Amino acid sequence: MSANPFDPVFGPSSFPHEDVRPANGNGVGQGPQEPATVESTSSELGAIAGAIEELQTRLAQANDQLHQVAVVQTTEYEIGRLFVEAQRFSEASLSKLEMRIQEILVEAEAKAAEILREATEEAVEIRRQAQQSSAIPNRTAQELQSAIVGFASVNSELVKELSVLNDMLTPAVDPRSPSLGQSFGTMDSR
Repeated sequence: MSANPFDPVFGPSSFPHEDVRPANGNGVGQGPQEPATVESTSSELGAIAGAIEELQTRLAQANDQLHQVAVVQTTEYEIGRLFVEAQRFSEASLSKLEMRIQEILVEAEAKAAEILREATEEAVEIRRQAQQSSAIPNRTAQELQSAIVGFASVNSELVKELSVLNDMLTPAVDPRSPSLGQSFGTMDSR
């Protein structure tokens, strides 16, 4: 017998080779049958038992394969479920991240507006203080400006007069004679 749990109780060796039957008309009391018939029956029963054992082996293999398919299907289902969960998690995380970014942008805009407002107030205050602490009043500044314009005009006239005077003091140079600058230049170089 094999160790297969589906093995039949009776194997090919479980049947006797001799036919023992009762002596009545139903085969009872008759003697041994021909050995070929017994052997043929025994062989047939052995073939049937072998076929049953083969079928039981195939059934066990089919059950193993069915179990493996069930495991693979369960694994595929679990993988699919994990992918769906991962997708949901990433979408939820992305949504939270976008909301946080919007909050940060709103806070940054508010802070920038506050800084700009404070800087504008400080600039206005500095300007006001500068205008108040100016050492020269407006009237004095206008008078000073008028005096500067007057001095510039007088200076311009002086420059013109000095230029005319310089031209008058410079002797006219004869183109044929050496220039004064050249003769003085040779003297200065000694």
